[in-house]
Amino acid sequence: WTPPPLFLLPTLLLSLNKVPNYLTGKIASDERVMFFPTAANKINATHWHVPIHGWLHEPELESKKRKVAIKGLGKLFQVTDVEEKKLLKRRLMPFTVDNQSMKYVNIKVGNNIHRLPRSSKDGHFIGHLTLHEDELDGNDDGIVHYEAVDRERTFGGSIHLIPPTGTSIISDIDDTVKITNYLDKKEFYKNTFLREFREVPGMKELFHACKSRYDNCSFHYVSASPYQLFEELSNFFERKGFPPATFHLKKIRVKDKTLLQLFADPKDYKLRQITPILNTFPQRKFILIGDSGEKDCEVYAELYRRYPGQIEKIWIRNVNDSNATRMEDVHPDKWRYFNDGHDLMDQV
Repeated sequence: WTPPPLFLLPTLLLSLNKVPNYLTGKIASDERVMFFPTAANKINATHWHVPIHGWLHEPELESKKRKVAIKGLGKLFQVTDVEEKKLLKRRLMPFTVDNQSMKYVNIKVGNNIHRLPRSSKDGHFIGHLTLHEDELDGNDDGIVHYEAVDRERTFGGSIHLIPPTGTSIISDIDDTVKITNYLDKKEFYKNTFLREFREVPGMKELFHACKSRYDNCSFHYVSASPYQLFEELSNFFERKGFPPATFHLKKIRVKDKTLLQLFADPKDYKLRQITPILNTFPQRKFILIGDSGEKDCEVYAELYRRYPGQIEKIWIRNVNDSNATRMEDVHPDKWRYFNDGHDLMDQV
């Protein structure tokens, strides 16, 4: 046996550091786990179905891909401001990570440890647990917090316990609660990567009014934004004081054809995301909130046709002077256009 050359030792040691994850679920020191808030539903008097969705990746802080992307976008948008450059680096970082596949994570919910399924090529993993209500010690908002099992770091996640009855707010993000200007592509990219996020006026107040007015009110963001922007979006909503919500975003992997999902038909995508929520909670009433910039009108009108007994209201932020013909199949008492959240306070 011939020992490996000395210059290969760092690479070999790094590889050996990752081996335990395949066997024990230990998270390597250069890896990170991000959990996304999910909605749990009650399956009988004592037990809940609890989905767990996470993303295992290595940040690649010195990634050449990221440097090239930053340089290219910086030139395209003529970025010279120091703060804009910092923001661009931070927003692009999740798109250039090294996704960790075929690995699994252990989580601790209450006093019990659960092993989750192995991650796929994009680093995502989705587990489905059946837990007794005694294991789920939720806060006043019905949210249960859990952590990945790791001795040195904390990777936390949250489960929203959604009662069988009540009202659910399903909302788009871009140009509905966050100003994006999607129809102006140059402004869209600047608002996404170069500027601090800005809220649509009155939407936070509207959401809190809904939370106070409706029994067992829950919130769910369904957006075509990729999960790579989740952390930035989540921090933005928390900082601005929006109620906690579950997130249902797009899974993409920059290295393969899933990247094309960013440009796929938003109608088909949103129908596939929202339909399972409606089917999981057949006794709940739903308020659908979106904007007229893409296909929210058509998506929500189609859902109203399929689930007329569940869809209570449809609110569309009119960003391009759309007329009522886009919602002609929906009863006029069930929907309305708005400019900002203040316009809807009398509807709550």
